[in-house]
Amino acid sequence: MYIFAVVALLALATVKLVDFLVEFLGDHTGMRTLLTYVLAIGGVWLIDFSMLESWGIAVRDHSIGVWMTGFIVAGVTSAWRALFGYLTHDRATVDETLGEHRELRKVA
Repeated sequence: MYIFAVVALLALATVKLVDFLVEFLGDHTGMRTLLTYVLAIGGVWLIDFSMLESWGIAVRDHSIGVWMTGFIVAGVTSAWRALFGYLTHDRATVDETLGEHRELRKVA
């Protein structure tokens, strides 16, 4: 259970750090997604954390477990963004992780 909490809090830290950097650097197309992946994988790599090894799941190489944990952290950021959108009823202006939803057009 603690491992899941570590992953969830790493994702929360990634979301807030990405929000800060996007606001500081300016809003460019694709910047939020790229920063999310770079910071999630980089943060997990810096602390050398493998969720799979912590749960006793055998992986061939330790670095594969670290990379997979980084991708999992990047994926959990989408859940945090959805939760913030639900609680505040206000989405980020350019929220690439949740996507922009438009109404369906009638074509026929």
